[in-house]
Amino acid sequence: MPSPNRILKKRLTMPLAAGALALAMVGGSAGAAQASTHTFTGAKITWSANGEILTVKDTKKDGRYIYPMGMYVGTNEYLTPHCSTHGRSSKTCNYSVAEKRKIEFWVYSVRGSSMKKLGEFTVTA
Repeated sequence: MPSPNRILKKRLTMPLAAGALALAMVGGSAGAAQASTHTFTGAKITWSANGEILTVKDTKKDGRYIYPMGMYVGTNEYLTPHCSTHGRSSKTCNYSVAEKRKIEFWVYSVRGSSMKKLGEFTVTA
């Protein structure tokens, strides 16, 4: 017959292991949900809420700039700096945004004075 200490140790260890597994599963999914990638013709944009980081990648070498413009939802307040790039290169911009603020980005392809809207997306800081 097992000793009372051994039974108690087994009873305490099993729930702790189950709790640690559940916490790891929740923690893993929360981290994965913080970054979102948006793909457009000639552009790939990634937003990471952890640090408010926007990464812009021009996927075509066609002489056009990829120019995302961000604005806080429900205001006329634009995000700066504007994070544009061209020539199949990437650019990363760091923003300081209050938690839970919604931001709408409009993504443009620009050559000279010609602007073509590629699409839009909304994120939460």
